Amino acid sequence: MEKVDDLTREKLREWQMRRLEIKDRIQAHPEQTLALSKVLDLMDEEHAQIMSAAQFIRTSEPSPEPSIDQPPSVTATYQLHLNVSAHSAEDLQRLLDMAVHELQRQIEVAGASASTEPRRYPGGMTGSLGGYQFEVGVGQDA
Repeated sequence: MEKVDDLTREKLREWQMRRLEIKDRIQAHPEQTLALSKVLDLMDEEHAQIMSAAQFIRTSEPSPEPSIDQPPSVTATYQLHLNVSAHSAEDLQRLLDMAVHELQRQIEVAGASASTEPRRYPGGMTGSLGGYQFEVGVGQDA
């Protein structure tokens, strides 16, 4: 298994934060969508540059095997639907990292909301790596 060095990981986090800020601006200012979409395209190139300069650290940890057991049935407060498509295993890992980061922000936003009504928070992105889409449901039976 390979892991990215700490410096690259930090650069990727900063890149993700900037990308999420731009996506937030697109939602807040739809009239700027075209210009901001061009910025997102340039950011895909920046991501490729970051990854090409990355230092990979080989670890001997085995990859965890996914469990095929069904979890016990519970009434969820949060429910997640996630769809990810990628061109390679490495791209899939990068997209999952980005999706998790964006999901954490959505969960924070959902937790800060005082509403007791069921709510849904969609998110996603597409780019040269592939894409992901998700929807977080919050509330009774999410």
